[in-house]
Amino acid sequence: MNNKILCVDDEESILRGFQLNLRKDFELHLASNGVEGLKVFDQEGGFALVLSDMRMPQMDGATMLSEIKKRDPEVVTVLLTGHTDFESAMSAVNEGSIFRMLSKPCPPEMLIRVLGDGLAQHDLIKSKRILLDQTLRGAVDALAQSLSTAKPLFFGRAQRVRRIANELSDMLKIEDTWRVDIASIFSQLAYISLPESVTEDVYYKRDLTSEVKEMVRKFPEETEKIIEKIPGLEDVVEILGKLTVQHRFEEDDDTGLRKAASILRVALDFDYYEEQGHDRSLIVQTLKSRKDDYDPEVTECLSQLLVVAEQKYRLEEITIRKLEVGMRLAQELRLSDGLLVASSGADVDRQLLKVIRNYVSCYTEMPFPKKVQVTVPAL
Repeated sequence: MNNKILCVDDEESILRGFQLNLRKDFELHLASNGVEGLKVFDQEGGFALVLSDMRMPQMDGATMLSEIKKRDPEVVTVLLTGHTDFESAMSAVNEGSIFRMLSKPCPPEMLIRVLGDGLAQHDLIKSKRILLDQTLRGAVDALAQSLSTAKPLFFGRAQRVRRIANELSDMLKIEDTWRVDIASIFSQLAYISLPESVTEDVYYKRDLTSEVKEMVRKFPEETEKIIEKIPGLEDVVEILGKLTVQHRFEEDDDTGLRKAASILRVALDFDYYEEQGHDRSLIVQTLKSRKDDYDPEVTECLSQLLVVAEQKYRLEEITIRKLEVGMRLAQELRLSDGLLVASSGADVDRQLLKVIRNYVSCYTEMPFPKKVQVTVPAL
């Protein structure tokens, strides 16, 4: 358990008391005011809990702890307050940025118990993030790999969109990026039920019969029903629900779900237009010009992302047998009879290599084109 704690108080005698009573049980760091507290927090890093007095010069404790939560949402915060500060301190607690509030003076044994509870809370928050960020993503990876062989067009799109959305999330420094990652895959999940005879028509948005249009119209609802069966994915449901809802971009909330949906919408539409054969720079210009439909901050990041991508990868043409894990297809991979095995932009992983080798072993002649275009990391 991480027991690194930052204690902030402008009274030297209080800081000495912290040092005397807490140093045996916790890894203690001290600061004498809010400004110094932020500096120590940034320089030292890795704190599990921050304990602060409410009334301090330059910056009060509630303001400092709020700033700290912006830097690290997982850190647990405890506020010490006198009777005169009770109302303003209570307001900070109600806003959700404070784990516990203690009255001054606080008996050492009570303080130690609360700090212990706070560290346990931090451990719980961290464990939940690891579960969502690693275990759940691993399950989604397995799902995407399995479904990519059943509907390569749509899950090729999911893979490309996922890559772009994750990179945009990192550039924008949004919280809980796992939500965008998983929403990218689930955005294409319902297409698994499409009959093969209409798959390409739906993918490229060609003329469809009324029956197929009705089928596609119900996909968001069907996807929601699937996700609702998985605990912890309520935010993913909301992100997917916001994709078709118009909203003013400056009206975000503390959950970050609006920004997450905006990222996914830009990634999805960029991929669709690129699959239609449009030039990348023209697509970005179009998305940027439609400021009522796309978040300007996200489209600007997309523009920067594409410039970086051009510098990071190069195009090569190789034989099928030379495909390796880590490469990325720059064109569709089809059998000689036209059956699509993998879409353009698909990452070459162990699962795809296994599928390709299985096809090769089942045919007396090479079932694929002699050469295929791939992108590889630039040297």
